[in-house]
Amino acid sequence: MLGETYDIQPSPRKLYFLFTSEGPKGLIEKVVMFEPLEFNVFNLAFGDIQGQSINDSVISNNQDFVKVLATVAKCTYDFVEKYPGVKIKITPVDEGRKLLYNTVFRRHHRVIGEKFEIRGFIETTKQPYSPEKNFDEFELQHII
Repeated sequence: MLGETYDIQPSPRKLYFLFTSEGPKGLIEKVVMFEPLEFNVFNLAFGDIQGQSINDSVISNNQDFVKVLATVAKCTYDFVEKYPGVKIKITPVDEGRKLLYNTVFRRHHRVIGEKFEIRGFIETTKQPYSPEKNFDEFELQHII
């Protein structure tokens, strides 16, 4: 699933990872963050670095979408090596990303399922992942 990825720079505790997107829009600094929500549960946040903050709703359109998503996956795999058994929540920030994340999970759920138990949320109801459904949020439980 990973394919070609960008070089990543993990923080010492691997709670965030930096990388640079390269394309027609130039060099765009990006970050993948794992924010603690509760014990052993983290939110995956991802976006462009703008000043001292992350913009997770910007559409960079740097024509490297597949490589960027593969890099986010690489960061996630590195993160669970450091924190085995964690749950990772993925909440799309808008309808476009919700559609995108459903498409990514639909295409890659078998490979993702080798390392994670995938669950989806429709409204507030958690259920096992099914590629036939469109979920509002996702949860990955790292399989030890």
